[in-house]
Amino acid sequence: MSSLSIALLGLNRVSASIGLALKRYMKKGGKYQFTITGYDYSADMAKQAKKMGAIDKSERKPDKAVANADIVILSISYEDAEATFRTIAPDLRDGVMIFDLSPLKAPSLEWAKTYLTDEHHIVGATPIVNPHHLFVADQSIEHANESLFDDSTTLLTPSASCIKEAVDLAFNFAQILGSKPRFLDPHEHDTMLAYTEQLPRLLGTTVFYHLMNQDNWNDLQWFTNPGFGVLTRVLFDYHPDALRDEFTQNSAVLTRALDGLIDSLQQFRTSLSEKKTQEIEAVLVSAADEYEKWINNRYRADWDSAAYGAEPKPMNSLARGLLGGTIADKLFGEEDDSKK
Repeated sequence: MSSLSIALLGLNRVSASIGLALKRYMKKGGKYQFTITGYDYSADMAKQAKKMGAIDKSERKPDKAVANADIVILSISYEDAEATFRTIAPDLRDGVMIFDLSPLKAPSLEWAKTYLTDEHHIVGATPIVNPHHLFVADQSIEHANESLFDDSTTLLTPSASCIKEAVDLAFNFAQILGSKPRFLDPHEHDTMLAYTEQLPRLLGTTVFYHLMNQDNWNDLQWFTNPGFGVLTRVLFDYHPDALRDEFTQNSAVLTRALDGLIDSLQQFRTSLSEKKTQEIEAVLVSAADEYEKWINNRYRADWDSAAYGAEPKPMNSLARGLLGGTIADKLFGEEDDSKK
């Protein structure tokens, strides 16, 4: 059985789920053996990941974790992303494949140009979760699950200069996790995700900030239920510096998204202040109808009919002698092993 070394940098819901999905693949008879090393600044997270079976061993430093790794999964808190590229670069083997799970892809590609060599191959990856896990807002490792990527897709964002063989490898690796990979331009990715991920994070942050500055916050804070908790949980799951970097590095797009939201809120405020019941009802009914369609589409998971295009065709095989010497040969051979 061929073996492959995986390094998970940053242990959380998504990265631990990758480890569990690889373990599932092996249990189902996949012909490749994965040895998974984990790193997290918190030793407790590493212990937890090992206990749940997401990793085989852990390292206390990121450069030690990536030494001799064939594939590196980068899921570090975003404020540390650039520093991590700089730290691990000297210890990366030639031909290593880096999957960057950072929330923004364009900045990572620039850091890769600065710190990595032509023998290090990076593809951005953003998993869109299985609809059955859609309403779990908690991003902590306790909610990692081997099925997190099933019946959904992974957005792959290679640079224009990324070699074909690396793109093939990323495509097939996403399939092994149970996902249907699709491609996006890195800048298009950062634009789309500003609306669906960054805008909700910013909204939750500003709602909490607004309420904590009210004179009656000492009373308000006790009258909080799941609706408030889910909306504002971003402040628990993400470091303030990570949110700062996310928001500022994508500020142009996020500003446009905010302008649209503010306009909608202003219109709704006018309807409320003037007690225009029919206008308020129209908004609520329209939103509820479209929400039902969205939920049904997500659970149907018919990505082939998605509005942005047909499913891309997977590559038939991977080039021999790829990525510094047979990483792809070891992992995939000439057949698509994703179904095993």
